[in-house]
Amino acid sequence: MPTLAMLHTYKAGPIEQVVMPGETVGVWVNKVYEFYKVIYIEGILRSDPVTIDLGATTVAAPITAITQLTLLQMPDGEFAQFRMEVLDDVQVAVYQGRADQRHKLFTVASVLNRSLPLFDPDAHTTEMYEFEDNYIFLQATNLTMYPVTQARVVFWGFRYVLEPLDQYRWNKGIGPLPPVWSRIPATAHL
Repeated sequence: MPTLAMLHTYKAGPIEQVVMPGETVGVWVNKVYEFYKVIYIEGILRSDPVTIDLGATTVAAPITAITQLTLLQMPDGEFAQFRMEVLDDVQVAVYQGRADQRHKLFTVASVLNRSLPLFDPDAHTTEMYEFEDNYIFLQATNLTMYPVTQARVVFWGFRYVLEPLDQYRWNKGIGPLPPVWSRIPATAHL
């Protein structure tokens, strides 16, 4: 079995691009590595992040519905690298999508709250990846004894536009590999 290229995607410190335009990435999708050339990278700045409100919670109804983050969905041939921060006094559970072959049971990948920046000011422990339509899901829980009118989460990072490299495909140890490539997780791997 060939040695698979490993990428240290979850680095401490401010978020950085994991690859540059012109480089090759391998994305693990449905138990197969698919390979792509990075064409373009767009920044999603922390100073102007994507904000998602999961809704209000009360003491009587402390849990919001599980929300599919369609606003963060990447079109075909793209993946995104995100970090996130909880802004309000809630605990937020991050779920893997049911379509992800590695986490079919809709399990919680992580639970975050607004105190995280005290221990992780750059949010590197929240780094996640979303490839095409492998959705990220969130759910907020009010752990306080008072109503919370909003449960906001912000996301920032990079969007990567890809071009398929059909001459490479690796399935269960069979198939050609590119000479140099970086491994990218498909979805919400915290």
